[in-house]
Amino acid sequence: MDWLNESQDVVKFGYDAVEDTGRRKSPSRVVASEDKHLRRNNRKTLNASARDCRRNFVVTRWAINKHIDFVVDHKFQPNTGNKAFDKELAEFFQQASKAENFDISGRHSLRAFMRLAEAARIVDGDFFAVRQRGGFLQAIESDRVRDPEGVDSYGRYMGDVGTEESPWTEGVKTNNYGRPQLYAIHRRTGHSNQFEHERNVSARKVIPLGFYDRFDQVRGVSPLASVINSLKDLYESYDYALAKSKVAQLFALSIQREQDWGADNDDGSMANDREVRFDKGPQLLDLEPGEEAKFLSTNTPGEETAAFWQEMTGLVLKSLNIPYSFFQENHTNFFGSRSALILYLRAVQKDRDAVTGFMNDWLCWRLKVGQLKGEIKMPADFECDPKNWMWIPTGIQYWDPSKEITADAKAIQLGLRTREEIRAERFGDDWHTVVYPKLKVEEEMMRELQPEPEFVPPQGKPGEPAKPNKPGEPVKPTNQPKSDKAKDKKDESKEPSK
Repeated sequence: MDWLNESQDVVKFGYDAVEDTGRRKSPSRVVASEDKHLRRNNRKTLNASARDCRRNFVVTRWAINKHIDFVVDHKFQPNTGNKAFDKELAEFFQQASKAENFDISGRHSLRAFMRLAEAARIVDGDFFAVRQRGGFLQAIESDRVRDPEGVDSYGRYMGDVGTEESPWTEGVKTNNYGRPQLYAIHRRTGHSNQFEHERNVSARKVIPLGFYDRFDQVRGVSPLASVINSLKDLYESYDYALAKSKVAQLFALSIQREQDWGADNDDGSMANDREVRFDKGPQLLDLEPGEEAKFLSTNTPGEETAAFWQEMTGLVLKSLNIPYSFFQENHTNFFGSRSALILYLRAVQKDRDAVTGFMNDWLCWRLKVGQLKGEIKMPADFECDPKNWMWIPTGIQYWDPSKEITADAKAIQLGLRTREEIRAERFGDDWHTVVYPKLKVEEEMMRELQPEPEFVPPQGKPGEPAKPNKPGEPVKPTNQPKSDKAKDKKDESKEPSK
């Protein structure tokens, strides 16, 4: 057993990730909540960096907008089972979601408000909306929620004794279970990076929207936090390559000659007629033996640089689960793009749930306010519950209509899918309330425009049964001539009896 003891001295059983080998950065030994890792100045620095990347770098702005296109846009569809009230509920929603009835500032409708809210959630990590009297919402950006004056770095008011847990976490006061109780809202002053405390708002009046990765997390963290440095490097690399490309576009002529090439002038000075100017058109260079003239140029950006940019851009887009084929459409073929879209739609489902959860919270509250204001009269058995309506995301149109429509029709025929499911997936609306009524109206219009021709007795050939003129009409008697026996029988019936 000596060999086993000797091997244990050489091989250490355990996790290599906790070993400090000196070949890389030392492992971190700090274990804390995400809110402890991102407090005060660190959160401000991260938010400022993310906003700057969105403001100046087109890749960041494009990725955020593409994420919003797939996540935010939904169509409201009542589903109470009462057709009359469904119509009234749809009309109420349309009025309540207008800018003058939705936003306290009167600038943003529900759709525009939610697009801005999702953008703020991505860039800053979280976003808050405060319910105001009259059914309005007030938007509160992330940096306006901060600890009030007198709160120390541990989240406690100066002078408090015996409080081990931090009651305040970056502007949010929580109870012992982590449930928010108050939000400290601040307003921006005229000075840069200066805020003053405005008011504390009860958590019952606030609708939060944020990115959360851990259970005990109070404030959200931007998904761009892991790629902020990469975004900065990529942005600077583009600038450097562009500057280098501009220099390469300038004409630079290099003339080489022998070292013993002497002076031309009688006084021993060098000749000064070697200047070449290309701003006056083509030039003819009369070179001496041993001289060489060539233009200085460089291949910018090179293939390796372009490949590196592609890899970096792909990593940045992965922070929002966006496939690279969305950014560069010719990156892959049809099947690669299709599979990337399917996986992306599955990845953003959690973000869609967060957005629809925000809108459900708003609509339940808005319906109660609307009933108090007399804007809507709800049935006695109606409950303000999301089960009574649906949020249908924007549909994905057919990629290959001839094949996909055939496949959808086959799925309906086999009972694998319904018309409602396919219509919602492709066009983002409801088949029962949109397509079916329109089809009935169109069929009635076509019957009016193309009346059926008058009935004409069929002219069949001898020996063939006559075809019915209309479906379901009994078959006419045949045009077969009467037999001689039938004729004789008829004649016998006409003879007088003896």
